[in-house]
Amino acid sequence: MAWEVVKNYSFGFNTTNKKFWLYFTLENATSTTQLFLTPTQFSALATLFSASTGVSYETTQHYFASTPKTF
Repeated sequence: MAWEVVKNYSFGFNTTNKKFWLYFTLENATSTTQLFLTPTQFSALATLFSASTGVSYETTQHYFASTPKTF
């Protein structure tokens, strides 16, 4: 597994074509990635990113995970 920290991100919605998207940049990357999302994916990722103190991206299997929280 190859984990990278998500350095910054933004969510968007185009009112004309009704498409949702996520832009994100990984900590050691020189470019930003854009993903087009379904409404369900958009909602799930927006909740994950908003509720987390940090987010990482697994570059091999292509998934996001929240930073572990301490109780």
